[in-house]
Amino acid sequence: MKKIISSLVATSLILGGCSDMPENKSTNDNQQKTKNTKEEKAIPEKMPVQEYKGQGFQPHAEDEAIKFAKKHRKEFEKLGEQFFKDNFSLNVKATNVVAVDDGVEVYVHCNDNGIVFNASIPFTKDSLGVPGSFRSNDTSSEMEILVGKVLSGFEYRAQKEKYDNLTQFYKDNREKYNYTGMTKEAINSTQNVGYRNEYFYILYSSRSLNEYRKYFEPLIYKDDQEFKDGMIHARKKLNYTADVRVVATLFSTQKDISQKKDVLKWIEFTNSIKKQSNFPSQAHIISKLVENGIYTKTTSYDKQNKIEI
Repeated sequence: MKKIISSLVATSLILGGCSDMPENKSTNDNQQKTKNTKEEKAIPEKMPVQEYKGQGFQPHAEDEAIKFAKKHRKEFEKLGEQFFKDNFSLNVKATNVVAVDDGVEVYVHCNDNGIVFNASIPFTKDSLGVPGSFRSNDTSSEMEILVGKVLSGFEYRAQKEKYDNLTQFYKDNREKYNYTGMTKEAINSTQNVGYRNEYFYILYSSRSLNEYRKYFEPLIYKDDQEFKDGMIHARKKLNYTADVRVVATLFSTQKDISQKKDVLKWIEFTNSIKKQSNFPSQAHIISKLVENGIYTKTTSYDKQNKIEI
């Protein structure tokens, strides 16, 4: 996604640099490293998902970038919010700012006119010196993926009642099938996949920014029926015939996942989903059961024992 921001700052003024450092920089750096080490030790590498609210989340990044992101957090929050307003005409709230590689990534949550999603946008350090609008005409695959994440929020609004029914189904079956979901705090601090709640996220087809502005942006302020009709019209015009993918990751509340016992139970669970008539149309629902635990720095759980049907 770095291409998006690079194209915006290429011809803009670049920050000259940080202010002068004090003479005792070495002492201050050593004190900061000691403080950071203590904080890192206080947060375990892995913890139960129901206790995880984003503590210690930090993708791979250079030390200087981490310091820069912390120092300029407020400025980057404003840039992230401005980017989504300028390009998608949507109001978002910045929920986290973290360093990634040698740059900074801003995580945002949108709940504007019923359009709900989580996303992130990367910035270079030089982005702080960019004046004016962040409106882009980017045609890269990175921008198309971001548009898809935004459109998952449109998909949610178009079938809100049915997606809410699915969410309630997962809530109602927690005790029977021994699982839990991710906390809302962790979602807003660490997730950028589009519409995402405690149990599942929506994967919508990637689209160009021009297609978004032509077919979807005009729907934002429409009433619910006009919005739904507009989404159907956009599907037809863009020849989008595939099912939307709905991916649920559920964390087992049992000590271990038994492949013999739990697979049969999980087949029963997924079959019960297919029997429901009040769930989203044109949506392919996938449910995964994984061991209860999440790696705090990366929110990863892919290496854990899991069942997917």
